[in-house]
Order: sequence, then C-alpha cells, then structure tokens
Amino acid sequence: MLSRLNRLFSLKAFLQDKRGVSAIEFAMVAPLLIMAYLGLAELTLGMMASRRTSHLAATVGDLAAQSETLSNANVTDLWTIGTSMLQPFSTGSNLKMRLTCVTMNSSNQAIVQWSKDNGKGMAAYTKGNPLAAVTTAQISANESLIVTEVEYDYDSPIGNFLPGETKFKDTFFHHPRNGAAVTGPT
Repeated sequence: MLSRLNRLFSLKAFLQDKRGVSAIEFAMVAPLLIMAYLGLAELTLGMMASRRTSHLAATVGDLAAQSETLSNANVTDLWTIGTSMLQPFSTGSNLKMRLTCVTMNSSNQAIVQWSKDNGKGMAAYTKGNPLAAVTTAQISANESLIVTEVEYDYDSPIGNFLPGETKFKDTFFHHPRNGAAVTGPT
C-alpha cells in the first residue's frame, strides 16, 4: 500500500515540476530559429550576388564606353575586372559576359559592329546582323551604343535551401563617350 502511495505522490510531483519546461521549449524552438537564421544568410548572399552582377555589367560597359578603341587584350582585361568584381563568389563557367557595339542604320535597325564574349557559353553576335534588343528610343540613326550583357549562375555556398542554381541576368546600354562609336577588336 505504501509503495502505491509513493508512486502516486511521485507522479503528482512529476506533473507539477516546472524545472525542465524552458529546456523543452528551447528544444522545440531551436530548429526553427536555426532554419530562419540560415535562410536569412542564404537570402543575403543571393542578394549580394545579384547586386554584384548588375554592378559588374554597368562597370564593364562603362569602361568600354570610355574607350575610343578596344583591342582583344583590352576586352580580356575587362573580363578579368568583371570576374574580380564578383569575389568572393566563385565564377568559373558560371559567369557569362558579352560586350557588343551596335549602330542604328537609316532603316532604324541596330546593326552589330562588333561583339565579344568571355568564352563561357554566351556566344558573341555576328557582325552585320540586327540586334532587336536595341530600339530607336535608345539611339537615333547613325548613333552607336555599347551593350553589355551578363549572366551569373549563382550556387549558394551555404547549402541547399534554394533549389539548384539561381540565374542572375542584367543588360546595360552605354553611349560612347569619346567619339561616335567605339572601334572594337577583330
């Protein structure tokens, strides 16, 4: 009879004991807090990669537009500058860049004067072909424009919260600053 009474008191004492409640609550909430923290870190890194991709396109296009003439070595230097702007993110084959100079003809078609790519999968445009991305709202007849296109396949360094790679794209248009057109590499 006494053992049964002891068990009843110990069960009652166990149910009234509040000493471990905060540890149990923490164990239930901790995974949610960790997931929220990692998710925000992932979001922050993705936004930083997106901003750097846009900044890269703007800077490479602006540097090209400041030149009167670009050689193959100059364009290679622009690719190197662009790659270094994305640090600390890995680039490798994930960063595709294309630099193009177009001139609007009298028929209001933007014709490719020259085009170069960084050899990572975004092919250069063919000289003499029209480029539909440029309209008469951007340039008038017999004017030129530098078109910079950048694509970056972002793969998060943190983990697998985002499904696969995220593609960031940006295109910038710059008017030549030192002349009617930028003479490009052959």
